[in-house]
Amino acid sequence: MENISVNLAVQNLGIFEPFIDTAVLEQIKTLNPVIVSIGFIVVSFILATIAIVILSIITKQLAKRTKTEFDDKLLESAQQPIFRLIVIGGLYLAVMNISTGDTMYDIILKLILTLAYVTVILFIVKGLGILVEYGIKDLAKKTDSTLDDEIVPIFHKAAVIITWAFGLIIILGAWGVDVGPFLAGLGIAGLAVSFAMQTTLSNIIAGVALIMDKTFKVGDKIQLDSGDLGTVHEISLRSTRIKTYDNEIILVPNDTLAKARIKNFTQPDLKVRVNVPFSVEYGNDPEKVAKLIEDAIRKNIKGILTNPPVSVVFTEMAASSLNFQARLWIDHYDRAYDTKIEANNLIYKELNKAKIGIPFPTQIIYLKK
Repeated sequence: MENISVNLAVQNLGIFEPFIDTAVLEQIKTLNPVIVSIGFIVVSFILATIAIVILSIITKQLAKRTKTEFDDKLLESAQQPIFRLIVIGGLYLAVMNISTGDTMYDIILKLILTLAYVTVILFIVKGLGILVEYGIKDLAKKTDSTLDDEIVPIFHKAAVIITWAFGLIIILGAWGVDVGPFLAGLGIAGLAVSFAMQTTLSNIIAGVALIMDKTFKVGDKIQLDSGDLGTVHEISLRSTRIKTYDNEIILVPNDTLAKARIKNFTQPDLKVRVNVPFSVEYGNDPEKVAKLIEDAIRKNIKGILTNPPVSVVFTEMAASSLNFQARLWIDHYDRAYDTKIEANNLIYKELNKAKIGIPFPTQIIYLKK
């Protein structure tokens, strides 16, 4: 068993021949394999520390020369993975050096290799996040269109999923799993899964279509044909989250939204008309009522637009009332509800002040004797 260890030690140390004096190398080969393995670990820690120091200096120098934060953040995030990979490399050589070739050592080596792969995968995933946050998003903010702002998060999530999928395949290969048939089987499995995931795929495609078509974006106030009203909170791969004014989240599948009739209050611009219906008794002059309410709204409600102007329309001679509608425009849809409440109160007070009766449902019954 000791001979096997010594042979492995000699074989592993051979990779250092270009860097270490031959006499020193021969002397090292005579040492106990356990001591050599400890040496591997110690040297790996030293090299990892040196690498971190060098990378830290480079990061500081680069931060002074570049205006973007992307390269600085990427180098900062690379420090710990590089440190771990060097240490993992030293640990791998150490275990390989004392390995006797049995199953236990083989499993330990594969676990160390898996740890290295996971470290690389996590760094790539974090790098993708930095690329999106400090690279692509910065460019997206400089463009007039909001299309790229909406699509970037979706493709970021997809890239993370693909990274983990390929990483899993590599890890399986490290454990001796033949990934060839596995990849071939993915074609057949993919066909079966595609049928099983028709709804999910449809939602993903619909989500991209909604963004490309600029139906709405995050922050828009929308109303669905179901009557649900709120602001777009998040657009994900499968669904869109709508935050209602009761602070509730409604999750709607993207495929459903793509087929729905949607009212978007932010398009073509942010201004909106507030409609306030009211009624008066028969016998009142419609023109006098309309002028009274128009003047009151213009004088008392702040922040309404003058173009289009305030108008009061006589809309209907109903069964027991004359029906009107006050129409006023404001610059932002966020103020619509409060403005309508304010206008309701004002109209009620003005009608009472002018002694104009506000009707309620009545019915006249004639009896024949």
